[in-house]
Amino acid sequence: MQGFLGGHRRWNFWAGLIVLYAVTTALVAILVFVVLVVVALAVEMWAQRIRDHGVLLSVTAAACLVAAVVGWVANAKKGERKELFRLQRFAAANGFDFAPEVKEPDLPGLIFQRGTLRRSSARLRRFGPRPLEVANYSAWIAKGRAGEPLIWSYFALTLDRRMPHVVLDARANGRLPGTSSLPGARETSLGDGYRLICAPEAADWAHSLFTPEIVARFTRPGKKTAVDVEVVADRVFVYSRLRPLSGCDPETWRWMSETADALYDRLEDLLRS
Repeated sequence: MQGFLGGHRRWNFWAGLIVLYAVTTALVAILVFVVLVVVALAVEMWAQRIRDHGVLLSVTAAACLVAAVVGWVANAKKGERKELFRLQRFAAANGFDFAPEVKEPDLPGLIFQRGTLRRSSARLRRFGPRPLEVANYSAWIAKGRAGEPLIWSYFALTLDRRMPHVVLDARANGRLPGTSSLPGARETSLGDGYRLICAPEAADWAHSLFTPEIVARFTRPGKKTAVDVEVVADRVFVYSRLRPLSGCDPETWRWMSETADALYDRLEDLLRS
């Protein structure tokens, strides 16, 4: 694991954590001190005692509070590093290429064309006759004076030819970002809680692809939430909004593998016809 993480990166993480702890403790101590002084003025009987020991009480309370927060962050980071290490071993054992982080991924899907600070994390790619890419994805969308995060997870298939641009949008997830700007697209109901969005000339092809058997696979096992699907250029993206797909959960990998194989089978039949 040490070789995977890198000693320099680990030292930078803990050095930054120490600096963050010191600065945050000082700021919280000032805030606590102000609160104690205000309380002391309001409660005259304890005013003198609190003022005498206000600085000590402030620093102690702030240090305990910040230590709890920093400990929680450090524990979360430790768990994240263990997960990445397990994914690296999984990738090596199953013929995947693994990248902990990819900044500004060059992908054609709708969600990848929006926002800033775009990155894919825990990305696994398998090459060969039936390529597969799995990753978690995040970006920052400017909205009003602040903004909001865009967080999705996906797995993607790649074929050797371009296909019509088609979106299968799950109503339970809300509208997939960017679908309203698809040029010339029309929306039709597909049943089972889905709407099909594509150009009129691609409708027959899309209905041939998304058969009831294929659509039934898009509800993850044991989950009520469905996924969204986008066919664009030479890719098919299956998007998950609420739960990450790139991880070490055997049930998720089994579902992804079976769904990817079913999609490849159907696409290959359509492209041959």
